[in-house]
Parts: sequence; structure tokens; C-alpha cells
Amino acid sequence: MRLTYRTCRSVTFALVSATALVACLEDPQYIPGPSSIEVGIEGTDVFTGSVVVDLPVRPETMEDAEERVARAMEIGIGADQLAYVRNGDFDVSIEWTIKNLAGSEGEARIKVNGGNQFFYYVPTEFVIDPEEDEEPPPLMGDIPLRIPENGTRNGVFREDQIREAAVDLEQITRAMVNPFAAMLTINEDDPGVAVGGILVPLDDVPEMIRFEIVFEADRHMVLEYGIRVRDRRNILHDHGLAAPAGEIVTWAPAMFVPPPPPP
Repeated sequence: MRLTYRTCRSVTFALVSATALVACLEDPQYIPGPSSIEVGIEGTDVFTGSVVVDLPVRPETMEDAEERVARAMEIGIGADQLAYVRNGDFDVSIEWTIKNLAGSEGEARIKVNGGNQFFYYVPTEFVIDPEEDEEPPPLMGDIPLRIPENGTRNGVFREDQIREAAVDLEQITRAMVNPFAAMLTINEDDPGVAVGGILVPLDDVPEMIRFEIVFEADRHMVLEYGIRVRDRRNILHDHGLAAPAGEIVTWAPAMFVPPPPPP
């Protein structure tokens, strides 16, 4: 077949448009934290602070709902049990900087918990008897970090770590796996998570849409952070947390309360 100038131009335009679309989907959106977390201020005894950030996602459209129903039928799960925002939709990372404002070296920790659209995880809910029960770990973090006097330290919770945390959250809540067991298992090669006897593929596990960032330090320090999202479905609001309330989902996940131990 001989390609005419018109045909070549059309093919070129299509290739450029497709490349631009892929590039657009790969461009990350940065969601700055609504506030930094400062602890250990002189004259106070507050050495722990926290903040909760919900991802600013546009409401589900009719097309989105139809796609979700179709996907739920493929998996064999009820449509109301398949999340609107799933693990294959976003690649999320959390970038952070700790600044030590004291004149001596100190130690800090960052813990990250959170939730999906169904449940959020609170480790203390698993402690029935404080003298007997060990509090389970957070979904991410809790590593001691040494910060030099008047110094800074940077880091990131990577995309693969947050994807794994979303799987752990699903295991702990709807799959009823013990938190210690869930955290000790790397799930990246697993076929999915069993929910009510149905295997939900890892890409269809609910995405974390709520992040609780807890900062602890033994002296005056401040944590600055930002959430970086690569939106593969174009459902994150362009204005981020500044979006009008009616244009983003108001998430209302339930706090997960583990069942009581058998008698």
C-alpha cells in the first residue's frame, strides 16, 4: 500500500496524540500537606503530632460505575464490594523532610496508616489488654531516624511500598488476616487477596485514599511532606485539596474493629 501525504500526516498525528496522552497520564500531581507537623516546641511536652490527608478524587461518573460493575462481574464479586479507586489506578508516593530545630542530635519516627473507601486501620484497636497485647505495627514506617543538630533528613515512602500497604490493609480488614502476619508478607507476586471466598486481583484491591501521617521526635523538630500521585485514570481533581467540596468525593471509611477473640 502506498502512503499518501494525507495518510502519513494522519498517522503521525495519531502517534503524537497517543504519545502525548501517555505522557499526560505519567505526569505526577503533587498534593502538598495541608500543614507541617511540628513537635517538641520549647515549653511544651508535645512530642507527637499527626495529620490526615484524603486524596481529592472526582465523584464516580455513570461510565465509571458501569465499568466497575462489569469488572466486578468478571471477578465474581458484588459491585458494591469493588472499590471505585483501585490499586491499578494510582501510583502514590509520600516525600518527606525532617528538620531538627534543636541544638543537639535527636531521633524521630514517621508512621503512616490510613484507609481505603471501606475501612481505615487503627493499630490500637487490636490492643484489648495493654499489659498483654502488643500493638501491631503501622502500615508503613516506624523506623528510628537520627537527625543531626540543626540538620535535615529527606526520604520517601515509595510507590511499591504504598501499593503493598494497600494490599496489607485489605488483608487486615476484609480478609481478616492478623496484622503481624500481613505486614511480614510481601504480596507483589500473589494472585490476589481472598475476600469472602473470592480472589480479588492485586490491581483491583482498594487503593489507599486516606493517609494518616504521625510524626514523633524527642526534641524540637518539624516534618514537611507532600503526596505525589501518578493518575492512570484521570480521576484526581486538577485543583488537589483546593478543589471545591462538591467536586471531590467525601470519603467516609469505617474504622476497622477486629472481631473479639474466641472464648
